[in-house]
Amino acid sequence: MMLKLKQVALAGALGILAMPVLAKDVALVIGNRIYQDQPAIPGRYFTQSGVHALKNAGFRVFAGEDLDSTEQFTLASKFYEALDQADRVVVLLGGHFVSNGIDGWLLASDARDPDMFTVGRMGLSVGAILEAAAQKPGDAIVMISQSDRSKAGSGLNPGLTELGIPQGVTVVRGPMAGLLDFLAGDLLQPGTSVGSALEQAPRGVTADGFVANRIPFIPAEGPVTDQPQDAEYLYLEAVREIGTVTALESYLNRYPNGRYASTVRREISDLRAQPELQAKADEANLKLTREQRRQIQRNLSILGFNPHGIDGVFGRGSRAAIGAWQKSRGIDGYGYLTGNQISALQAAADVRSRELEEEARKRQEEQDRLDASYWRRTGRDGTEDGLRAYLKRYPDGLYSDIAHQRLERYDEERRAEAAAAERDYWDDVRSEDTVESYNRYLRVYPRGVFAADAKARRAELQGNTQNGEQIRRAKAEEARVAGNGIVRLLVEQKLQELGLKPGRVDGKFDDKTRRAVRKFQRTRKIPVTGYVTQQTIVRLLAAR
Repeated sequence: MMLKLKQVALAGALGILAMPVLAKDVALVIGNRIYQDQPAIPGRYFTQSGVHALKNAGFRVFAGEDLDSTEQFTLASKFYEALDQADRVVVLLGGHFVSNGIDGWLLASDARDPDMFTVGRMGLSVGAILEAAAQKPGDAIVMISQSDRSKAGSGLNPGLTELGIPQGVTVVRGPMAGLLDFLAGDLLQPGTSVGSALEQAPRGVTADGFVANRIPFIPAEGPVTDQPQDAEYLYLEAVREIGTVTALESYLNRYPNGRYASTVRREISDLRAQPELQAKADEANLKLTREQRRQIQRNLSILGFNPHGIDGVFGRGSRAAIGAWQKSRGIDGYGYLTGNQISALQAAADVRSRELEEEARKRQEEQDRLDASYWRRTGRDGTEDGLRAYLKRYPDGLYSDIAHQRLERYDEERRAEAAAAERDYWDDVRSEDTVESYNRYLRVYPRGVFAADAKARRAELQGNTQNGEQIRRAKAEEARVAGNGIVRLLVEQKLQELGLKPGRVDGKFDDKTRRAVRKFQRTRKIPVTGYVTQQTIVRLLAAR
């Protein structure tokens, strides 16, 4: 069904590509910089240079700056009325955006405290703009420049999340200055494709969705001797852009005796003889976003197929993991995915996530039962030996905080009894906190009042040393996968949701956070290090 839709969209686009510009191309340009209830957006934001570039290219432009909600809706409605007779469309939107995971909105300059119920009255729907642009598949560009300082009310998120880009629509993002330079550059020059223009785009300007490398956005003026810009040639270039057998066959269906029919038949034979190329083309045609690729990598990891990174980039590790998953299901996919396989992968990962969480829940219940039982036998009576025995077995146990507090009282009593010289020596040892420092204390004070503390801490450090290489690797991995404050905040929030008491949720990992991470790892049979490894974060994000 999806391929049929793509063919319909393709045919609709190509039906007008080779025609001269008879109907006005249309553009919508809105740049909101000054807001009543949002931070002003600094930098170059005067959109008139973009308006001039569009008008010089023959576009009928509907433009406005710092529009209130009424002005914004009115301008968008006029643009939509003119869209039907247009050949191609360009939309440039800049300002504060909010979203809810389903749709996003460009806030009007007078928007005040938008929430999930009122945002529709205060902002222009990005989803509606994309659907309008989709009426011109292959000839539609939507450009977005969003502030990183937007404020959102209840039920909304600041900024735009991943967009559901319709077939045939190009979405270009970047800073407003970069987008204006992109418009004024090669994009609107006849004979230039979007892909070619992007190669010269300013820094920070990126594109998703349909990005044509062969089809010019605005057709070249006049015929070209070696590549005639007629409907048949442009149709051929478009199906080659898609690159699948079905797309190439659509050319033969349209032009069974066409000038390029024999060439296309050879290309179809080559693709069928090399199924890996066909699989690669099929996946490329899905136009997966980076976040969709990250989700695929997370799903593979949940199912035990290590993609060697959750970065949204399909390198050797991801291809090997995809291929291994396909082989486990009896699929000859060559490491490339189809839409149906992505759905099957998600469904399998959802099932496995629920199974893993149920296993973890049962394991946690059993550990808590054993923990409480051991506490009753050792630590509950409050003796120092009993408390130390409990902490040795359950350093992150249910009663570890209580045990530490009670041991502190014993330590304070000994400190009061100890001679001043021994107290000072012990304070230095504690500050150094190494195996050698505790050995040194025990040599000087073999029967000292802090001897039991020294032996207990030495044993703990020696255990860490034996596990040191694993901890060093985990620490380095955490710096890579959870190195920024936003990810750390998300980790702490998930730990708190799971009742693991990570301490203050502020994006800064402290001893309480490490203890919560160790508890999570222990119940999920992940190597217990206290550091957020890739395996840990994948399981944590999947936990419910």
